Amino acid sequence: MKLNYEVLSNLSIKYGDSFYLLDSKVFACNYKELQAAFTSIYPDTRIAYSYKTNYTPRLCKIINMLGGAAEIVSEMELWLAQHIGVAGNNIYYNGPYKKPQFVEALLMIGGHINLDADYEIDIIRQIAQKYTEKEFCVGVRCNVDIGQEEPSRFGFDVLSGALKAAVDCLNSINNVQVNGLHCHIPYRTLDSYVKRMEALNEILDGFPEYEWEYISLGGGYMGKVDEQIAVQLSYTPPAFADYASIVAGGMKKRFEKTSVKPMLIIEPGSALAANAVKYVTRVINIKEARGKQIASLTGSSYQINPSVKDIRRPIAVYHAVDGDKREKYNCLDMAGYTCIESDYLYKGYTGALSAGDFVVFDNVGSYSVVMKPPFILPDIPMLEISEDGSEEIIKYGQTSEDVFKYYN
Repeated sequence: MKLNYEVLSNLSIKYGDSFYLLDSKVFACNYKELQAAFTSIYPDTRIAYSYKTNYTPRLCKIINMLGGAAEIVSEMELWLAQHIGVAGNNIYYNGPYKKPQFVEALLMIGGHINLDADYEIDIIRQIAQKYTEKEFCVGVRCNVDIGQEEPSRFGFDVLSGALKAAVDCLNSINNVQVNGLHCHIPYRTLDSYVKRMEALNEILDGFPEYEWEYISLGGGYMGKVDEQIAVQLSYTPPAFADYASIVAGGMKKRFEKTSVKPMLIIEPGSALAANAVKYVTRVINIKEARGKQIASLTGSSYQINPSVKDIRRPIAVYHAVDGDKREKYNCLDMAGYTCIESDYLYKGYTGALSAGDFVVFDNVGSYSVVMKPPFILPDIPMLEISEDGSEEIIKYGQTSEDVFKYYN
């Protein structure tokens, strides 16, 4: 449904002046397009959606329905995956903090664990000794150098031999076998993926004749971005096909002549969720301070992933009356409702604006819903509007009582 002032005004009367708008069809379309881009080159490719990016159950259910898997990093996300009916063998458990009881629980239902550090090897050993009649398969995460300034804090170091030692140690346990290799580096440029594939090939060369059941190249894939975002980047935003050419193409080249071809696992988050969510806010007032025009909004940068404040997201402004009758600004900044000086959602707006107008931010589905705090105000709702104009509550907003009910 096309947004306009009347639609937003009616929603704000029911749900407040700030809320998220989900478009699950966009999310599903992103999944299908990304999957097709990879499988057209390397058919044995599977998407394991990064729950931490946006664990809205509606989205996780769509992944499961479309045949995708779940990439989780906590027992909370494990609970969600099981709660919505994800089969154990469709769950990939990553991350640096894994509690023994949840590692055991997932292994017992056929889930996949990618180990990150030596302490997790001890966990696996204890589980294996507890269930001597059962065979366990696990994966390992590699720590590679692709020229980044600071070394990654995740995985077993390849250069020092820690990765090889971890594989040998695990395989020495009678009923344990390493069957997966995980390599995730959080950069979105195509060049970083070229280097990632080069590093992968060097690792695989160090394990000649080893038969991997799966190779996970992690996430970091960029989704579809508006031109307003693209022009702010220092590189050209890659398309799904660009990533597939390098990653799936690299896997095809590596394994096209082998009898055993490992499954390629990719773990996108932002690529699927970012452009599937909008953020609706309203103008409270406009003031001038030392010659600077500042609009105060009912929203905050803390609700649209404050870790990327340097990126101006695409916005649309909806006026209560004809915009031609409103004051126009050449360089107005939009500030949030918090008491933090740096809380700006958008800087350098040019155009008409007035108190009561709605400002809608696009491309906010990545890490916003999951990282925002109930800071100063309670959490806001998430809605989805159907074609007939009716809305569905995807997530209820919090009340003050909700925020404080767990305090003594």
